[in-house]
Amino acid sequence: MQNKMPIVEALKNHEGATSLHVPGHKNGLLFPGKYREVLHHDLTELSGLDDLHHPEGAILEAQQLLAECYNTDRSYMLVNGSTVGNLAMILGTCKRGDTVIVSRDCHKSVMHALDLAGVHAIYLATRKEPQTGTANGVEASLLREALQMEPIRAVIFTYPSYYGFGFDLASCITTCREFGALVLVDEAHGAHFQADASIFPVSAIELGADVVVQSAHKTLPALTMGSYLHIPKWCDELVEIPRYLQMLQSSSPSYLIMASLDYARHYVATYNKQDTEAFQKMREDWLIWLHQNKLTVTMPDDPLKLIVRKDGLSGFDLQAIFEQAGYYPELADTTNVLLTLPLIKDSMEFPPPITWLKWEGVEFGMSNPQNPITIPTTIRIQASDTSRPTYFEKLEHTIGKTAAEMVIPYPPGIPLVLIGETITAAHIDLLINLKQYHYQGGEKLHEDRLKIFI
Repeated sequence: MQNKMPIVEALKNHEGATSLHVPGHKNGLLFPGKYREVLHHDLTELSGLDDLHHPEGAILEAQQLLAECYNTDRSYMLVNGSTVGNLAMILGTCKRGDTVIVSRDCHKSVMHALDLAGVHAIYLATRKEPQTGTANGVEASLLREALQMEPIRAVIFTYPSYYGFGFDLASCITTCREFGALVLVDEAHGAHFQADASIFPVSAIELGADVVVQSAHKTLPALTMGSYLHIPKWCDELVEIPRYLQMLQSSSPSYLIMASLDYARHYVATYNKQDTEAFQKMREDWLIWLHQNKLTVTMPDDPLKLIVRKDGLSGFDLQAIFEQAGYYPELADTTNVLLTLPLIKDSMEFPPPITWLKWEGVEFGMSNPQNPITIPTTIRIQASDTSRPTYFEKLEHTIGKTAAEMVIPYPPGIPLVLIGETITAAHIDLLINLKQYHYQGGEKLHEDRLKIFI
């Protein structure tokens, strides 16, 4: 059954028809050049193509195959990214006034969902991964302390980290079960874990989470914004999630994205031993090249990720050197550069690295500062914190005051400053460093000013 691709097949069956319907490019006819070939599959809810918001045909079958592939009771295709999955997961399980626990390394979409839901949030300090200095999950002992404070509706984890590191999520889930808290997991970077259990980490689905959101487009061959939401074991506490998916997702979902999600599921479901061997050979070629360029390489739990650094250079400077050689990394921080490899199959070739990194004229000697996304504090933020008047204050005068805006290094989208968080001297140092790089929020950070609550 996993060899079928119902949505892809339905789109193929529609080829050759004349468009007297939306979208306005008319099967690509009004679009120039090579895009026409792709856009003749950019269709809408026509006869035979089903409806994402009331699936009865090809989309229903594709989602049933998805659930079978990931061994879940229900799985949903998302056309608005893991962002909409996180929103629906939280809004569908939490009500105004509930208290939730969140790992401090969560994505901004989780924080937006908490704001929309009107819940109180306890943000737990994250573990610091010793090799890279990056944030990585929470300790089960700290989680237990927080769960003992008051009734907790749900605990929201990020697993694995953006950099590919795991933590003891199994113990954390066991602890949550003791206190009756739902376990919600943003597993954006784990859609490919299903490919081969012998080399990839165990998914939160298998570890017993209640809801798991995955970005298929990050590590599988799906179009950007293509994601999955999985419910391993259906229960009444999750009944509102499908309703929120209908509310939050576009009423005109992209059939290109859905078809790519159908293909991505087929791709991972049919991954075999020979494919794994091809992937490992490709990965080894890149490791050899990285070491030949005299880079320090860190290999996280997920073999799809490689982290590199060069003594005396910031990660941002090293990223620029990669790009000058024609290689575009996933991201850089003040110390590291993250590379995301492709999950190739045996029949595929990914171009091996042939261009050497050029060090001529590069100024070395820079120290390696702390990673800008790691703030080692546990904080509590009340839902009402976001409704007070605000003003902009010079950074040096904000210590001890409460932030009224998020400041987010992007990528990876993990806020450095949260709305409702008390500003510390450590925040100030990191914000000053961050403002020379790409970030979201921080409306007047370029002027050394931050929005705070009166």
